[in-house]
Amino acid sequence: MSAVGFVLLWLRAFALTLLIELPVAVSLLRASARPEVPAWRRAALVLFANLASHPLLWFALSALPLPGPWTLALSETWAVLAEAALYRLALDGVPLRRCVLASLAANAASLSIGLALRSLTHAV
Repeated sequence: MSAVGFVLLWLRAFALTLLIELPVAVSLLRASARPEVPAWRRAALVLFANLASHPLLWFALSALPLPGPWTLALSETWAVLAEAALYRLALDGVPLRRCVLASLAANAASLSIGLALRSLTHAV
């Protein structure tokens, strides 16, 4: 696959990731403390966290000389921990446990749907 083709494939995967992860993470990142962080700000944070984690996952971690299952496990662990850390740093009043749960749920949803679509379409 050409470099341009690989980048275009990443863009499709990234768009799908955002489509799935945004509603999951935004809803789970509601603060228990008041005042609550507005939904638009939580959405911007989820977008930023994915911009920070997804390209590294796609372009660097996928190039490691590891067997497929190890690469997948390392990539998903990276995404969950990096995004949870960014959520916690940016959201006062949202406990670390909730940040990890939001990241884990969002990434599990996007991984599951992405793998299902890949097996059905041999795309993304």
